[in-house]
Amino acid sequence: MGLRDTIRSLRPDSPGRNNCSMELQHRSPRSGCHHNQVAAVQVTEQSLQVWRALPAEIRHDPSMASFQMENDRIHGSSAGASDDEDEDGYDEDEDENRKNASRLQDEPASSYAGSDFLDIKTRPGDENATDDEGTTHSDHDHEAANGPGNAKSQARRIHHKSKRSKEQRQRDKLWKRGGLLLFWLLAAVVLISVGEKHLLEKTIDVPQGEQGKFFKLLQKPTGDFRLKIHGAFRELSTLNAPENETLSFGFLTVQPQVSTYIGKNRSKVFQDILPAWRLPLLPEEELVRSPAVASNRTYQMTQELNDILAEKESEFRLHIHSDVETDLAIVLNYNPLIVNARTGSILAGLILLIFYALLVWELFERTFVAMICSILSVTALACFNDRPNMDEIIQWMDMELLTLIFCMMLLILILTETGVFDYLAVFCFEISGGKIWPMIYSLCLVTCLVSSVLDNMTTVLLLTPVAIRLCEVMQLDPLPAVMGIIVHANIGGALTPIGDPISIIVSTNHFIVDNDVTFPTFVAHTFPGVLLAVVQSCLYLRIYYRNIDALRLNEPKEMSELRREMKVWQRALNAVGSCSKDAQLVRGTLLGKVKQLKRTLRRLQKGVGSSEVYTNTLDELKQKYPIKNKTLLLQSAGALIFVIVCFFIQSVPHWRTLPLGWVALLGVILLLIILNRDDMEHLMHRIEWTTLLFFAAMFVMMECVERLGIFSCIGELTEHVILSVGKSHRLAMAIFMILWMSALASSILDSIPVAAMMVKLVTSLVAKPSLGLPLQPLVWALTLGASMGGNGTLYGASANVIAAGIAEQHGYKLSFTRYLRTVFPMMLGQITLMTVYLLVAHVVFEWH
Repeated sequence: MGLRDTIRSLRPDSPGRNNCSMELQHRSPRSGCHHNQVAAVQVTEQSLQVWRALPAEIRHDPSMASFQMENDRIHGSSAGASDDEDEDGYDEDEDENRKNASRLQDEPASSYAGSDFLDIKTRPGDENATDDEGTTHSDHDHEAANGPGNAKSQARRIHHKSKRSKEQRQRDKLWKRGGLLLFWLLAAVVLISVGEKHLLEKTIDVPQGEQGKFFKLLQKPTGDFRLKIHGAFRELSTLNAPENETLSFGFLTVQPQVSTYIGKNRSKVFQDILPAWRLPLLPEEELVRSPAVASNRTYQMTQELNDILAEKESEFRLHIHSDVETDLAIVLNYNPLIVNARTGSILAGLILLIFYALLVWELFERTFVAMICSILSVTALACFNDRPNMDEIIQWMDMELLTLIFCMMLLILILTETGVFDYLAVFCFEISGGKIWPMIYSLCLVTCLVSSVLDNMTTVLLLTPVAIRLCEVMQLDPLPAVMGIIVHANIGGALTPIGDPISIIVSTNHFIVDNDVTFPTFVAHTFPGVLLAVVQSCLYLRIYYRNIDALRLNEPKEMSELRREMKVWQRALNAVGSCSKDAQLVRGTLLGKVKQLKRTLRRLQKGVGSSEVYTNTLDELKQKYPIKNKTLLLQSAGALIFVIVCFFIQSVPHWRTLPLGWVALLGVILLLIILNRDDMEHLMHRIEWTTLLFFAAMFVMMECVERLGIFSCIGELTEHVILSVGKSHRLAMAIFMILWMSALASSILDSIPVAAMMVKLVTSLVAKPSLGLPLQPLVWALTLGASMGGNGTLYGASANVIAAGIAEQHGYKLSFTRYLRTVFPMMLGQITLMTVYLLVAHVVFEWH
């Protein structure tokens, strides 16, 4: 079979072949494809035969002009025209079959639509067939495969499939509704039958001296019990100081005692069955003016104590005394029965498993999932007679944080009306030169810097709308940029002590402050880790999205046409054999054309195709997106600057006088007074209430999980592993465990309560001289681990949820699975880098 016949048998008949030829000729100059003439090479008759076997749009392309000219010189212009007429006749013979095929095999997204090498159909099982094998498919076989009978059977299969899928969806809805009803019934029965738990809370005056105060507890414990005391204590609430330790401050000692009867006269004697609880006090000159600090301890029920308390006449009391020469006042909170630590941790793990399973499967909206799991966690506490009252639940919701988010949302909504975010998006497009990766990197770096001086929640509220609008301008998918902003907001928050709530919790701890962890020291030790994390995240994003088409929301028409043209030329190149020097001449011309098309495509993929296109696009964007209301912009910017300056001032520990929620509320009220708007109802409708409700429900769930004992279990496990190694390797193990445990726990749980729990563990480990652990390496491990661990999942940090809510408000849903699949490996890489950095800096070089 000749080469010409082979090519003709390969190509299906295309009604738009001539149109495609015209289109390709028009596109070549626009795409930057120049004439690839081979005038310097001798065109032989054999090479002209190979050229004449090519499709018409390939032969007539300017890059093949040398072959066209040589053919016209030797044979005249009639040869090429007769070849075209033959091909047109071939198309007319196949026109009816082509129409039948197009009715049943409608593929609008096909990359080959409208060319000579389009839609090569293979029968089932012939996927690996070669081009020569494809020529054996007769027209009769093609018609039989796409005839009316086959179309009817295919239609019946589609109808049956849609009917079956509809029935399956109905069954799924019934299963979900039935499961929710069972859950509701269980929760209703438990919550109605179990009342709220009201704990004993008593203010006690403790006289000076060893005699102290004896406080009788009328309700004897029936299991593990907890004591919580508010007083003028140092930030070592979990510390049990050794007896032989010499310290410059006093202690408050709480000794549980149980009465027993001895002798024939059954004299009542109180015995110290349980170990004493020693709480370090502040110096005497600070006892009066210092604020009260809460401290708690859990006592586990022993068999001996349980046997004694089972006697009807037994009594249980607390002997409270101090070694300072002044009277003390404390507030005692007594919980006679708490959930067993092992059982509670298992229950908490199951609740978290259900929470994340529902999010991964996306069976319900995330807000509804958080509500279900918060009610489930309260029900679990009620099963152990530890049901919280409504005041506790409201306190758990963290109204200060919810107020901050609400006010900043309102401020951002008013700023949106000015068009400033569209204007900033055009500005970013201008400074990035219309290139995709410079734009993404600039957004990430700006986010990191802003998050180091503002809290990360405010940062994402300000920058996420800009990123989304910029991606829409550049016809990109905004979700990769939003994920980049989330990651770098959490990374930047670890740079300074005021960057995010985790850094604030760590840097304001009294024990850490007393050990000379200052602002410059904090920045000096966290800066190398933050720099490594930023470099790693930028490289990871570049590698993960190495196929730049994955960043595009919809591929531009110009790019899809260029890709289609490139495939047509590639198929023509593949069809020409390399068995002779004459065929190699034609192949070289075709290969040069393919390379030019690929270069043009890569240039378009990186951003704009040329400086002229970039300039025209920029001018159009500047005309389309100006500042809409400059007066409103000045008023809103004034209120925003007031809020940001107050945020910075209030973030400094010694200048803090007002919660951040109050600062944001004052800024919003000031702006509303200046504007004197009458459309408050319209503004309230635009608030992302589902995000606020999600936060409230998740905070309640996390508090219940902590009450079930999962945080204490994580802390005990970490401490046990650290103490299990020798003293020479204890620092390395402590850095490794605190870094990885805080990171993994922050990914699954909320990073803020994880940081609050882990900072107590760090101070208690350092306060024990027998361990010999330095403070600063553990502080940096906790800060970097909790901050970057919050990147692990979509619900690891509050900033993640806020950014996802803003994206969803703009019509782009960031699912839990997509975020997990993209960012979780990045987080593991960051924590690995932090491990290497901290071990080298503090174990090898002993920077501390």
